[in-house]
Amino acid sequence: MPISLPPKLGLVRCNFGLETNTQTYTSPLTRNTQRAILAGSRWIMTATIRRMRKDDQLARNWIAFFLKCQGMGESFYAYDPDRKGSKGLQGGTPLVNGSFQSGTTLAIDGCTANVTGWARAGDYFSANGELKQLTADVNTNGSGQATLNFMPAWRGSPTDNSAVNFTNPTCTMILVDDRQGMWDADVMGVYEEKTFSAMEVF
Repeated sequence: MPISLPPKLGLVRCNFGLETNTQTYTSPLTRNTQRAILAGSRWIMTATIRRMRKDDQLARNWIAFFLKCQGMGESFYAYDPDRKGSKGLQGGTPLVNGSFQSGTTLAIDGCTANVTGWARAGDYFSANGELKQLTADVNTNGSGQATLNFMPAWRGSPTDNSAVNFTNPTCTMILVDDRQGMWDADVMGVYEEKTFSAMEVF
């Protein structure tokens, strides 16, 4: 079971985004370039925790988090701290509408009916243990149904009637190496800003 990030992050900056998986080949004769989009896109995060005293509760929570991670040994639930909630109007209880869905779209139902701007491009959601980001605004019809357009593509088809989470969407990450939990402290017991990096696992 993945662990959770501390309830308060205390970040001064964060880089969170999708690392795609592509291949290119450029002909040495014509310089024509062929491109292929492969499976395996993953979310990447690099975050910097603010300066704090070692006895602050925030510091204690972060120390406990890194200890529980055991380097790359344990996974944790991660999210983009700059876009934690939806900018859409939302409403209802969104569920997957139909089996065997794939690609970069998802039919859902259970939403509030006839809402323009039910969700907005850039909003995150999670389903089937995967984190997605909308690439277009979402409007619902008179039956509370809608189609989501997003990236990256599904790795596995979500189950019909399973939950679609816009409230607290997450992905599963691990630290990028076993030294991410190291701290730099001065003689006064103040921890300097700490930067750590993580990557999605599946």
